[in-house]
Amino acid sequence: MKRPLDRIIGRAREFADSFLFGACLTDPELGRRARLISRFGLLGFLFGLMFAVFYLLIGHYWGTRIVAVCSLGFVATPFLMRATRSLTFAGNLLAAIMTAGFAALCSVEGGLSGHAIAWLVVVPLCALLLVGKEPAKWWLLICFVTASAIIAMALAGVELRDTIPPRWQMLVSATGYLALILFMFCLGMIFESGRERAFNKMQEALGRLEASNEQLVNLNNEKNEFLGIAAHDLKNPLTTIILGAEMLRMTNNPERTPKLADTILNASTRMRDLITNLLDANAIEEGRFTSNLERCDLGALLAQCVEHNGPAAARKEIALEVAADGEVWARADRTATMQILDNFISNAIKYSPYKSAVWLRAAALDGQVSVAITDEGPGLSAEDQQKLFRKFTRLSAKPTGGESSNGLGLSIVKRLAEAMGGSVTCQSSLGNGSTFTVHLPAWTEASAAAVKN
Repeated sequence: MKRPLDRIIGRAREFADSFLFGACLTDPELGRRARLISRFGLLGFLFGLMFAVFYLLIGHYWGTRIVAVCSLGFVATPFLMRATRSLTFAGNLLAAIMTAGFAALCSVEGGLSGHAIAWLVVVPLCALLLVGKEPAKWWLLICFVTASAIIAMALAGVELRDTIPPRWQMLVSATGYLALILFMFCLGMIFESGRERAFNKMQEALGRLEASNEQLVNLNNEKNEFLGIAAHDLKNPLTTIILGAEMLRMTNNPERTPKLADTILNASTRMRDLITNLLDANAIEEGRFTSNLERCDLGALLAQCVEHNGPAAARKEIALEVAADGEVWARADRTATMQILDNFISNAIKYSPYKSAVWLRAAALDGQVSVAITDEGPGLSAEDQQKLFRKFTRLSAKPTGGESSNGLGLSIVKRLAEAMGGSVTCQSSLGNGSTFTVHLPAWTEASAAAVKN
């Protein structure tokens, strides 16, 4: 819980920051200067108000008038900064108020014998912080000339009147010097706060830049990996197609024609699947994939995918064992769900040994539905499982029937499931097969209303 003083300081900072405008909200350096000007103006107003009350109580009326006017100028500066949208104008105005105010106080507090000339010394430093080096040089010259004039009058024997009641002169001087110490500390705190804020923003920007550079490196690596995979995986079937077409043209044996046509067809299918995966991955990366959520019977979708993969399983004499816990209704995109199931089933067949079995089970539990596909393949090592759903990943396990793999399927499956509000998981151990599961939201009345909206 914040202490009262911390809450007051926090509110004061929020009020000071309310004067920021336009580019000051996005540019760290402009924001730092704008905050410094607004907080300096409010700080000057508070100090001036306290001195005005103090002078009034001891009967120093000329000092009261001068400090009161300066205080009004200080508090007006943040408003004028926001109205004019000029940091230079506001910073120079504060320096002008300080120079004029301290010079006026010197003229009514005995010149060199008063404390006001010490305050005049801090104006160039304040100008340096508020408006920068070049304008600060002019304020250094102005303050130097003003102080020199006061010193010259004292050396020439010209006495400036002292309107402070005699019995309060020592107290006023002591208060002025002590207040100067406090003011300089507060000014330093304001500056340090702005510096820390600017430094933190710079660190955040550097962090974002580092992350962007790392992302660019990863994207460049992905691009290079993509080109290598695409060149390799497209070259082999394309070579097969060219050779098959040449042999088809040269053959005089009609019995060989169907076999050569099958070879060309299979190679073309592999090329089509690779290009489809690449296009799907690109669409997902660019955010062009939109899911059409509807009420889907997972059991029926699973049956269709099993039928579609039946010939591949039959070629390896793999049994597909399907089970479902009654009707399993999901809130999902029908096409994307079939693509996920088809990928899991085809992978299970691809990596399973001949004359083995693949178990498929649809179930509903705790507001979710799932389909689990378990195979008797070689399983996955812990290292393989860590990079399982990344793009262009080559795992140590190899297809048992010479099938192709481009390392894109599982990364697409993961993104498709997440786009529907679901997830995919894998449980596996080396040498003991694998279970891939897709989890999707169950269809409920609330989900039906959400889809309608």
